[in-house]
Amino acid sequence: MKLTGLDFETANGLPGSICAVGCAVLEDGVVTEKREWLVRPHKSLDHVAAACYNVHRIGWYDLREAPEFPAVWPVLSRMLEAAECVVIHNAPFDLAHLRAALELYRLPAIRFPYVCSLAVSRERHPELRSHSLDAMASFFEHDFRHHDALDDAAACVHILFRMKFEEKDVRMFDFRGGE
Repeated sequence: MKLTGLDFETANGLPGSICAVGCAVLEDGVVTEKREWLVRPHKSLDHVAAACYNVHRIGWYDLREAPEFPAVWPVLSRMLEAAECVVIHNAPFDLAHLRAALELYRLPAIRFPYVCSLAVSRERHPELRSHSLDAMASFFEHDFRHHDALDDAAACVHILFRMKFEEKDVRMFDFRGGE
């Protein structure tokens, strides 16, 4: 099965303020493709909050020459559409930012199946005190750099691969397009 992990880091608390994207494709337990982009948020969202910087260490200086989201979207959307299932830890957070960025830039429609690895981990391992990405990675002995978009994307897809998931866990992201 071809699973694609997706993770965003955000510049601030505003919807669509994506400043880093990580995408990792896992086929039969092996990462076969991975991409990471720094993204300069839209000019209306173009500031890095101290709280966000303290989490991911991406500052305005790092983003000043980065492309905006529409420049990375053609490659990212192809990776998402090619996946049998996209895996996102805390999917409501990342998908809200994706939807906001797609609306802000009036990008074309996209639809893909996804699974929230956070929801699956809570269901499969209720005995654990925490189901955060770093806690689950530790549980499954997967080393990674937390809050690095690419490492987070790879971690969530590895975690879900180890937990397995069922058809009932799959949801559909459906953006109708803003053209």
